[in-house]
Amino acid sequence: MKKSIFYTFGLALAAIAFASCDDFLDKMPDSRAELDTEEKVVKMLVSAYPDNTYNMCAEFSSDNVDDYGSIKSYNQLQEELYNWQEVSSVETNENPNAVWGDAYTAIAAANQALAAIEELGGAKTAKLQAAKGEALICRAYAHWVLVNMFCMHYNTNHPDDLGVPYMEHAETELNPKYSRGTVAGVYEKMIEDIETGIPLIDDAIYSAPKYHFNYKAACCFASRVFLFHEDWDNAIKYASMALGSDPKSQLRDLDYLAAFPRNPLNDISKAYNSTSLKANYLISTGLSNAGAIFCNYGSQNRYTHGKSIAAYETIETSATTMSPLGSKYGWKLRTWVYGSGRYLLPRVPYLFEYSDPVQAIGFTHSLFVVASGDEALLNRAEAYIMKKDYPAALADMNMWAQNQLTASYYKGLTEESINKWADALGYDMTPKDPEKPEDDLKNMYRTAKKKLNPGFVIDPGTQENMIHAILFMRRIEFMHLGMRWFDTRRYGITLYRRLIDQDEDTLVKVTDTMTDEGGNRDPRRCLQLPPDVIAAGLTANPR
Repeated sequence: MKKSIFYTFGLALAAIAFASCDDFLDKMPDSRAELDTEEKVVKMLVSAYPDNTYNMCAEFSSDNVDDYGSIKSYNQLQEELYNWQEVSSVETNENPNAVWGDAYTAIAAANQALAAIEELGGAKTAKLQAAKGEALICRAYAHWVLVNMFCMHYNTNHPDDLGVPYMEHAETELNPKYSRGTVAGVYEKMIEDIETGIPLIDDAIYSAPKYHFNYKAACCFASRVFLFHEDWDNAIKYASMALGSDPKSQLRDLDYLAAFPRNPLNDISKAYNSTSLKANYLISTGLSNAGAIFCNYGSQNRYTHGKSIAAYETIETSATTMSPLGSKYGWKLRTWVYGSGRYLLPRVPYLFEYSDPVQAIGFTHSLFVVASGDEALLNRAEAYIMKKDYPAALADMNMWAQNQLTASYYKGLTEESINKWADALGYDMTPKDPEKPEDDLKNMYRTAKKKLNPGFVIDPGTQENMIHAILFMRRIEFMHLGMRWFDTRRYGITLYRRLIDQDEDTLVKVTDTMTDEGGNRDPRRCLQLPPDVIAAGLTANPR
């Protein structure tokens, strides 16, 4: 239903499909007349959530993957994303064209629901008010995906950065003209939708609330938007609204997950995304091959989170000084290590839907946590750091850490311990001995401490060190989910493309670098618009 109802919008954005005039005339030009009851409007909102997820594009663009050599398997999309190239691959549902088209299709569904509510006389009933609230949050969320994938990150020093068209009305014209506006303008409209929508949300209208923007999910998402918008006070406000009076109860039950057998990883990954976990505020289903890549399968393992990253930068750091949280043995959920060279965490399950059981063919799906109590807590901690309220930040960081680590390994974080950890580390991929040749890779630091080049001011010393610690925590929390890419964009983190030897540890060479040093932002921080969209008249991203 979703594709046919909004085919006109797909044509207008030139992002979903090509069609002949006869094909277009076969479609209903305006389906809003069918949305003539409250129940139909509510059901319509199922279509306001994208089916094609951004996670793969973001994860393979981030520094969570290294290149483990051409003898490993991979596909064209992964290669292009990893190398920050213009993506020409359209072989999966997770390519940029699909992400763009499906996000705008979801927006069109939200706008159709909003238009139908007005035609029913406005949001005068409790159910229509709640439906309006959900539609506004869905519209904001899909635009958040678009502006953070296809535009430069919000930066007050660059108010004219190109945005994406913010669609606020159901499209009825066949060939409307759009302009991109600015990133700042997109955020203003997202915030307007969020602040209007959240007070209207009522979880009582949902039979399966965790597949909708329920109240906690919407507040968590709002905290993310305000964090990205550098509005620290509102980030704290909405994170606190999501967490309530007992934030600890909103965190993931890792003792339950740790009790699962070590194999297969797919079982615990399914449980990680369960609606029964209080921490999972919003869960998304998507047409995705992510479960085959980030779970207990051996395919497509050239670009992956392998031993090299895990041992020096994330969850397998063996020396206590390498992690602000201590030894690798303290994690309740340790990495699952596979012979294919992958060091994985239970985040993304592999699911298969048979379209023809006899022929054994169908579609690969996965589940993704879109909003959670853990994210809300880390969002709030980061905002506290930006306000230099270190006691409040440490309270949240320790709450998260205590939940992540076994009791015998948990040691409370303090300003002193974080400063000691960060000050002892060199920045990643900088020389240990400046006198040695620049191409001496053995002379390079390999650490979780990355060079930061954000658009806002960070004080050296405690504030920067606290940020390195919270970024380390966020990297663990969102492993395989794509959020790390957005964090690298927000902080202008210097990224490296590294070829790793067959021993899965030795650095062979650095093949590329992405840096914003000196205030010159690397334009590859955002994906290029789909070719059809550029051909239809939208301005391409500078390259």
